[in-house]
Amino acid sequence: MTKHIFISVVAFTAITTSGYAGGDIAPVPVLVPVNSTQEPLTVYLGAGFIWGQYHKEKDDCEYEDVTYGAMVRVGYDWNQYIGIEARYLQTFWDTDELGGQELQHFGLFAKPMYPVNENINIYGLVGYGWTETKTGGNGNLPTVDESGFSAGVGFEYNFSDNKENASYSGGFNVQEDPEGFWGIFVDYQRLLIDSDVPDMDVISIGVTYHF
Repeated sequence: MTKHIFISVVAFTAITTSGYAGGDIAPVPVLVPVNSTQEPLTVYLGAGFIWGQYHKEKDDCEYEDVTYGAMVRVGYDWNQYIGIEARYLQTFWDTDELGGQELQHFGLFAKPMYPVNENINIYGLVGYGWTETKTGGNGNLPTVDESGFSAGVGFEYNFSDNKENASYSGGFNVQEDPEGFWGIFVDYQRLLIDSDVPDMDVISIGVTYHF
């Protein structure tokens, strides 16, 4: 604001001085501030490990299995409040002596976000997923091959050092001259929200690279 007032005073003084001198009034250039914007970093790719739990109760019989595996995710953030993410996960290591259940899941999600600060971002996952289970050795275990509503919630933290003149993308600090940076994430997801299928929950932890 002070800068704009100063420019206006200078322009007025120049016009007034020319008028008193009897000379022609020369056009005074007007300085307009230009906001230099840089497209924020919006695309990311991540991978990590998962802990998965399979739980089923039927006819007074209860079965619970814990498995481990890996996941990948790719996403795009339109702004600091909303994005879209696709993820794929699969378990391959179980702890059940009978063989357990192997989980396989693919989902596409809207990703609402809340940026706590330049480094911390809290997000949700709301979308549609396909989930399949494969019995690892016990043919009496119920299996699943279904698709439907899926949801989750998570936390992200980035390692970008530049905190000056930053713009946001998904709650993350983005340099004006963007360079990729790494982050970590932890989230929880219910693979299928359906009363007719077993409860299948996963907790993921991994790293993400923002391009």
